[in-house]
Amino acid sequence: MTPDGRPFSADGMAAELANLPGRRDFAFSAELGRVAWIDEAAVEWADDDRPGHLGRIVFPEPLPSPTQLELVAADLIALCRPTAAGLEVMALELDPAAGTGEAHTVADLATPQTALLPRLAGTETQLLAVVGFDDITTLLRIDWRAGTTADAGRLPAPVNGGVWLDETGERLAVNLAGESGRSSVYVVDFAAETFSRLFEASPDSEDRIVLADPSTGGVVVTTDAFGYPAVGVAQPSVAPGIRFIPALDEGDEAGEPCVLLPDRRTVVLRHEHGVEAHLRLADTESLEVAGAIPLPPGEVGTPVVVHGRRLRFPFSAPDEPWRPASFDLRTGAFAFDPLPGTAAPPLVSARVASFPSGAGPMPALVYPSAPGDGPLSGSGLAVVALHGGPIARYGAGLVPEFQLFARLGLPTVALNYPGSTGSGHEYIRSLFGQAGTIDVEAVASVVDGLAAEGRRVILYGESYGAFLALATAAVRPCEAVIAWAPFASFESLSQSGSPEVRDLLSLLDGGNRSGFGRNLLSVCRTIRGKVLISHGTADMSIPAAESRALAQALRGRDGAGEHDVKFVAMDGQGHDLSGRPVLQQWYREIATFVVSLPDSRTPAQRIHQQQGR
Repeated sequence: MTPDGRPFSADGMAAELANLPGRRDFAFSAELGRVAWIDEAAVEWADDDRPGHLGRIVFPEPLPSPTQLELVAADLIALCRPTAAGLEVMALELDPAAGTGEAHTVADLATPQTALLPRLAGTETQLLAVVGFDDITTLLRIDWRAGTTADAGRLPAPVNGGVWLDETGERLAVNLAGESGRSSVYVVDFAAETFSRLFEASPDSEDRIVLADPSTGGVVVTTDAFGYPAVGVAQPSVAPGIRFIPALDEGDEAGEPCVLLPDRRTVVLRHEHGVEAHLRLADTESLEVAGAIPLPPGEVGTPVVVHGRRLRFPFSAPDEPWRPASFDLRTGAFAFDPLPGTAAPPLVSARVASFPSGAGPMPALVYPSAPGDGPLSGSGLAVVALHGGPIARYGAGLVPEFQLFARLGLPTVALNYPGSTGSGHEYIRSLFGQAGTIDVEAVASVVDGLAAEGRRVILYGESYGAFLALATAAVRPCEAVIAWAPFASFESLSQSGSPEVRDLLSLLDGGNRSGFGRNLLSVCRTIRGKVLISHGTADMSIPAAESRALAQALRGRDGAGEHDVKFVAMDGQGHDLSGRPVLQQWYREIATFVVSLPDSRTPAQRIHQQQGR
């Protein structure tokens, strides 16, 4: 039975969860009083002066992530979406009264990298940095209203972001990559036609400018010269040198600078601490950082903007889809923006937990099974979920897969194993050179703890987390493994993976790709549980051939076959699933797979559960 008393249906459950709001890629405008976002194939927007009303433009296919939105005018939204070749630049001409509009292509660019630079307030033009295959950056000036582009200059290296240092559009600070691929901060003076360095902590550090206040000349920069992205403040026009905010004593050592408050001395930081992301205020004069702003338990997203006395930002919780929210700095009140729509189905929340590991405490979210009689309620099964990355984390936002497990009657431990963000740079670096050992041992210890409680464990993982799930199942008895986009070995992926993946592997394996725990093809024969593997056929990061090789090796185990090892190819999908029909298919595959697992309950226990006693 489902939480609301209906009979179990894998198709119905999958459809309901696939249709949860998937809002992402938010944009806010205090000037217009508007917020916009992407939800699958739609651009949606809401205006403060029309609460409860949504405008909407639907595209023929899902918009890829990330798609960047810029709120230019009441009747104009700019959109930049990645394509297989590079980037499509579009202008959305709106009918504000009707809440509809039309999309027009401004440019379709073949390029390996782009960066949309901030738009000056009150203007309808914007610079786009387009990196060529020769690593030369062309600055294009986009006129959103006219739907045209013009060459605004060239820079000798890739640009990955920047900010304006004035309000007239003459001085632009950019993050310019050097020969090592690490960036330093340079200033482009369009009027004087000069180009000069503003900030470099060291030749090997990643230095960026993230915020600037043209009225005071103050800037906010970050650098990883200290081993983590430290936040610094300066006024280059007044005095040389950078003053750095001290490392925070919990969670990540530094927060992400989001916006400067109107007092011109306070910067808002988004700070990851374990599974939660908070907002904190840093004083750029005293360099003191206040405690977390009092928000409900959950996850603060980006961007964060100032609108009068309020901060506005996306927010989600384990049982709350992403939606725009605000915090009143004067009264301390938190509120969601009013949005129309049908009520969400019943969702479960989660509690914050921690498990020991060789690298230190492992943050986790623990989800209970949903109330009612899920098909596996009382079965003794539990899920341990492992994120991809691996330099990433599970945050306290909505994850539909965990809601699916809860409805099936399965409690879930979403684990931030060693290497995850949110626990400081030493916790991240603990995985470097130790991948396949310290992380497997950490996950195995959680499996052991659940087994000691009488639980049978299903391991669920995505990308690197899928590799880790299978590697753990090779050394610990598990009931099943569900793996999205795994890879067969460090050695094979170092040949077939994308350049970014190969660079990451070099950090993780410490130069020893054939080390213990790094080759699933040689250890998977000890996996005894059932396995579900799925992969997108258009995955450019980890080719689907990696999963096919794994499935073949797993089926070569003694007594194993297609019944015990299922491989599902997701046609046309990349490294991440896109589109509600595809998500529904994946959720249905998961539900059907776990319900088919052997049931260790006695007939009396099954009858007892079915009768709801």
